[in-house]
Amino acid sequence: MVNAAQLGRRAALGLLGGALLRQGARAQGAYPTRPVRIVVPFPPGGGNDIVARLIGEYLAPQLGQPVVIDNRSGAGGNIGTDLVAKSPADGYTLLHVANTVVMNPYLYRRLPFDVQKDLEPVALLATTPILLLAGRDSGIGSLEALLRRGRERGNPLTYATPGNGTPHHFAMELLKARSGMELLHVPYRGTGQAITDVLAGRVPVLVATPSTVIEFVANGQLLPLATMEPARSDTAPNVPAVAEFLPGFEVTIWHGLMGPAGMPAEVVGRLDGALRMALEDQSYRARLAAVGFAPRLEPAAAMSARIAADLRTWGDVAAKAGIVAE
Repeated sequence: MVNAAQLGRRAALGLLGGALLRQGARAQGAYPTRPVRIVVPFPPGGGNDIVARLIGEYLAPQLGQPVVIDNRSGAGGNIGTDLVAKSPADGYTLLHVANTVVMNPYLYRRLPFDVQKDLEPVALLATTPILLLAGRDSGIGSLEALLRRGRERGNPLTYATPGNGTPHHFAMELLKARSGMELLHVPYRGTGQAITDVLAGRVPVLVATPSTVIEFVANGQLLPLATMEPARSDTAPNVPAVAEFLPGFEVTIWHGLMGPAGMPAEVVGRLDGALRMALEDQSYRARLAAVGFAPRLEPAAAMSARIAADLRTWGDVAAKAGIVAE
């Protein structure tokens, strides 16, 4: 016969065993328990790929799991983006995004995903400035000279970008609308050929990011005229901001992480915490700065607000300028 004391002990042991089982189940299911994949919707070697690989390297030890970079390029980033939008919302498939994700809806008539409905922000990671530069022999040596030249009636100022519908192109159309300059876009397939033609004097002005023009600025072949960030950039502190002449003007190329819509809040929170730890690493910050990027962490809510604002801005710019995919 079992007495009351034995029953009490058995009940206590049963409760303890149940608690341990629940703790074990939580530990087994704690995110992540396997490698995390970051899809980069562009080819290896570009700015998107560089930032994604750097953050993956520093994020892995924080998560305690490998972080695998998966390049899925094509259709201006839409192929890789669609892949993530249709993946399980479990936090194991993430997307590296840049400004293109808020510009593509206005370049392509039909997209198989909606950036606000099918994707969920995790965090903004880094920014890099858009620079206005001039060839050494262009006769344009300052932002003031550029504005004067661009406002000459009946004589459009040509500018080179790495392509139609790039953030560089959108930025210049916004500058054109707000400054009253007459500008003529000369798109190239990548920055390399654009630089070649600006150095040769065929086009006077180049729109580029710091990492693509460092050597040409260093040897004086290209003159940096302005950055499009809201204030002078840490990566180019001696270069004035367009906002110094056009208050409120801002275009920054940003990079961040998103995932499929519907990710559990605890997964997003775990990723946010891991990213914060990674971005506090001084070696990560130094390596990011060495390739022309500044660490800038914005949580999911702030990134969501940025996406909504950018969609409004670039929708208006695309409509007025008639920007469409080639």
